[in-house]
Amino acid sequence: MLHRYTFDTGFLTLALTNRLPEKWFSPWKEVIKREGIGYIIEPVVMETYYQLMAKGMSKEKARDSIMKIKSLDSMQILALDDNDAFRAGVHHMTFHELSFVDCFILAIADKLHLKLYTTDSSLKMCAKKINIECDYLPI
Repeated sequence: MLHRYTFDTGFLTLALTNRLPEKWFSPWKEVIKREGIGYIIEPVVMETYYQLMAKGMSKEKARDSIMKIKSLDSMQILALDDNDAFRAGVHHMTFHELSFVDCFILAIADKLHLKLYTTDSSLKMCAKKINIECDYLPI
């Protein structure tokens, strides 16, 4: 059975700038080599694009890096629906400290039973409170 993951903006930004900590090489390599499945949502893509440019990457290189990852068979770009929006809304009411994007990440991780990789301590704590498997590294 393939492992199934979701990644936050911090993880993707580190991966696309070749700064991913060694501890996180394994899940990323699984997705790259099609031995695991990654799930992301377009709001995370938007934040990653912004972060890559904020770190000095050109628009074109940031876009190309993201599109290369999105084109992998093993990277699923999830379409959000009403149920995801309602679930994310409940998470936002419960966890006021989270961004809307983080609430959607929780919603899809919970719905699909995905392991979450995050650099955000608040997201980690909230994920644990609702029993989402989470791997956290402070960056």
